[in-house]
Amino acid sequence: MIKNLNFQTRARTLDHLGREQIADVPTAISELWKNSYDAYATAANLSLYDGASPVVAICDNGHGMNYEEFVDRWLVVGTESKLFSEETPEEDRFGQGLRPKQGQKGIGRLSSAHLGPIMLLVSKRRNNDFVVALIDWRLFENPYLLLSDIKMPVTEVKDQSAVLSVLPELFDCLMANIWGEKTKDKTSAEWSCRGLVPVSFEQCLL
Repeated sequence: MIKNLNFQTRARTLDHLGREQIADVPTAISELWKNSYDAYATAANLSLYDGASPVVAICDNGHGMNYEEFVDRWLVVGTESKLFSEETPEEDRFGQGLRPKQGQKGIGRLSSAHLGPIMLLVSKRRNNDFVVALIDWRLFENPYLLLSDIKMPVTEVKDQSAVLSVLPELFDCLMANIWGEKTKDKTSAEWSCRGLVPVSFEQCLL
């Protein structure tokens, strides 16, 4: 009997593609700044906050992403947007000429795992809401999980001040990867978090 079967991708694949393919922290930062350049940023800042739990923040003034672009491009490793080097629309270049793409492998975003175990991503495209996602890269070190097993909470907010207010809920939804199915209050496979959308990494690696 002939069966049609699919490749199954372990969650550790992202760890191999990202952190294990990036030599060190300076290289990781360089890869992220390449993404800023490709977004036509004119300024990119790296800030370090020392303390019991050190924080690193990388910010730029590039054109950013809307929700659809985050799901269809940022979350899709190997997306065709890099492959075909599509031209950035004029309104997203802020009066600048065309720039040659710097991000070649499409894995620069994964290098952020080098900078810390948890990443809060906030992005905004003009005339769109803020996209907010919380990612724990340590989940992708688990050799027993598939990419499709890991869910990430993603939401949209109207302004920057609302980002901090949704953090507790984002965290609870992220922790559902560890809690598993318990109750709707602790959000699991049903993802009943108020308005938050679970996004799976099973879209990755086209």
